[in-house]
Formats: sequence, C-alpha cells, structure tokens
Amino acid sequence: MTIKHWANPIFIGLLILLSLPIKLPALQQWLESIFLVSLPIKLSLYTLFLPPVAVLCLIWNRRRAKGIWLQFRWPLIIILFLFCWMWLGAITSDYMKLALKHSGRYSILLLTFIAFLFALDSESSKSSSRVFSGIYIILMGLTFLDHYGQVSIVGILASLGMKMDLFHSGVGFSGTDWGSIQQVKDNFIFMYPSSFFEHRNPYAVVSAGMFFWGIYNLKHSWFFSSLVIISALWSLVIAGSRNGLLTFFLILLLLLILTVRQTRHSRTFFVFALIAVSLLGFIFYSIESETANRTRSSLNRLTTVRSYKDLEKIDLRFTMYRISFEVGLKSTSIFGSGTKTSGHEMFNNSKELASNFLPETRKIWAERYNSHNALLTIWIEMGWVGLIAVLLFLWLWFRPALRGPPLLMMPMLAVCVGQIFDYFVWEIFFMAFQSFFFAHFAATITFQEMDQSSS
Repeated sequence: MTIKHWANPIFIGLLILLSLPIKLPALQQWLESIFLVSLPIKLSLYTLFLPPVAVLCLIWNRRRAKGIWLQFRWPLIIILFLFCWMWLGAITSDYMKLALKHSGRYSILLLTFIAFLFALDSESSKSSSRVFSGIYIILMGLTFLDHYGQVSIVGILASLGMKMDLFHSGVGFSGTDWGSIQQVKDNFIFMYPSSFFEHRNPYAVVSAGMFFWGIYNLKHSWFFSSLVIISALWSLVIAGSRNGLLTFFLILLLLLILTVRQTRHSRTFFVFALIAVSLLGFIFYSIESETANRTRSSLNRLTTVRSYKDLEKIDLRFTMYRISFEVGLKSTSIFGSGTKTSGHEMFNNSKELASNFLPETRKIWAERYNSHNALLTIWIEMGWVGLIAVLLFLWLWFRPALRGPPLLMMPMLAVCVGQIFDYFVWEIFFMAFQSFFFAHFAATITFQEMDQSSS
C-alpha cells in the first residue's frame, strides 16, 4: 500500500525535475566515444529521461485509461488531432528540419501532460500536490541563494558534468534599438534571475500561478503553502518581469470579481476584498524593486499613447503583434509555416523588421523571435485550423470551471494569460508547470463530481 500510494507522487516529482533545461555534455561525450557516432541533438534531461519516465507512468496507471478517456474524450481528441496537424505542418514546411526538431520537442510536452493526467489519482492527489510544492520551494530556494551570490547553480551542475544556460537579461535594450548581436551584448546589464527557466518572463508568470496555487492549498497544508506563497511573491519582486506582475494583478482582479459574484450577499468578503486590493496597490506603488519601477514606468508611458505607433515606440512586442497579424492574414498555407518558424516568417515578410538587423545576424534573431503572443504564434505556425483547434480545446477544458470554486482555475488561468502577452511554449520547464496545472484542475473537478454523486 505504501509503494502504491507514493508511486504517483514520485512520478509527479520526476516529471517536473526531468523537465529542467539541463544539458548532459559529459554523458553525451561518453556515449559518442563508446558508440563512435555523433548524436544529431544535444542530450538533456527532457530529451533522454523524460519520455521513458512519462511512458512508465502511463503503464503504471494503465487501468485509469478507460475512465480518463470517457471523462475527457473530446478535449483529448482535439489535442491529439492538433499534434497530428503539427507534424503535417512540419513535414510540409519550408523550414522542415527546424520544424521537425521542435515538433519532436513539443510531442514530449504532450506526453508529459497526459502522464500528469494519469498520475493525479484520488488516492494520492494530496501527496502529489505536496511533492510538487516541495520541489518548487527547493528550486526557488536555490534561485534566491544564487541571486544573492551564496551559491552558483551553474557551478554545481558543472561539477556533476551538466550544463544549464541560465538566462539573465537587463536594461539598455528596448523599443526599436535592435542593432547587432554584439551591440546587444554590450548593452546588457546582467541583473535579473530567471531561476531554472530559460527566461525571466516564464519564471515570473509561473510564480504568479504558484501564488494562487499556494492560496488554494492553504486548507490542505498551511506550512508548504505559506512557503510557496512567500517564494512566489519574492520571485515576482526580483524577476524584473512586467509580464509576470501584470498577470498577477489581472488574475487577482478576476478572482475577486468571480468570488464576489458567488458570495455577492456577503458584505464581509466584499470589505475584505476591498482592503486586500487597496493594500496590494499601496505595496506596489511604494516598494522599490526593479520590477515595480519598470512596470510603473510603462504605465506612465501608456498615458501618453495616442495611436498604435506610439505603442510600438514603447515596446518591441507591439511591433511584433502587428507584423505577425499581417503575416497571418497573408498566409495561404493550410498547415501554417511549421513549428517554431514564426520568427522566420516575420523576418521574411517584413522588410521593416529585417532592415534593423545586420544581414549576417538575421537568421539567428529569426530563430529567437516569435510573435510574443501564443495565439498569434500558433496562427502563423499552424494556420487557421490549428488556431481554432487550440481555442476549442481551451474552451472544453475551462468549461468545467463554471462548476468549481473560482480559485481552483487561477493557477491554470495565470499561465494562459501570461502567454497572451508573451509566448512560452518553447520553454520546456514552463510547459511542465502549465501541464501540471491543467491536469490538476481537471482531476480535482472529477474528484469533486465523484464525491457528490456518491453522496
């Protein structure tokens, strides 16, 4: 019984940890020397170990397959169709090699999501949640120690024959001041941590989701949940991400609105909500952190906006929105351009964008850029059919939220809202968190309905 009870929490922990973007150069060099071959990809935790662990999780929970299929048949059919469509788009893409590579990467994400869905059973759901929270707390603890110079995450990994490119970005690069890669490097002041994520924005958006996750789980474990809440708030402070802060306040506002609607006859809650919002607003405008300062500066500049051109001068992403929308309208491909190719499409179809980069660096930047918006990027890369399929999946998955408490869907909604202002599907660790939030939401709704029907 002990092994049976702890098997799925262990799977949950492994699925999260093996999604870390950690490369294995020492192991790859050893394997290549043994087999006298050069591997076509760089081995990492998620390419080498995550798929077999996910498959093992599915095999262990194979008896749940029929129930899960009956419960989530239509959204699963749509998402399976979506991935088949993605592979067709990759095969027909003008950038087939790149699209096939990332289609394989995204397929690992699908496998991980389904494994989470199987692993979250009613018997061990609470233990799985504690394992998930504990891993987040440990990783954030290491992040804080690294940020304040107490330890070196990169150094620890290097001593174990591993490598992780922690992404740090800074000030001095905004608006349309693009320049060459070397100029960008010279202008960067490295000061913002991204933790174990590949960029500070997904780090901050996940932290916003984890704040609401901690609030929801206070009733189950106040100790772990309190540490999660503190870690998430501190991450939002040091991340330097306006996206994360904006996502946090938008989801908090939505939560208060939905809760007031459900308890509209409760004056006590209304007063509490008003005090909480006022307090958070006061804290935001009084604290001196880089994140708050950048956000306040952006809000002040928004007051001077008179046209969309003014928005483009404020932030590069607004230029990306416009160009990607134009590219999406002009596209005639039913399959789209292929996975992770939206940057190439934008550069090839916008002389305005391409002219701001040196010819020898355009290909590199095309690989890095995207539409800074999940839906626009999906529209370019998977066409109208892919975009409609994604929207239909999200509708079917979120629809049961109408039957549950508003707080339950907030972690899931936070990571989705964060992708409206940016795009993180390429970030394997971010998507592991998003997959867990989606699976946990669906599993909890199912458990609640089973309890109600049995009573």
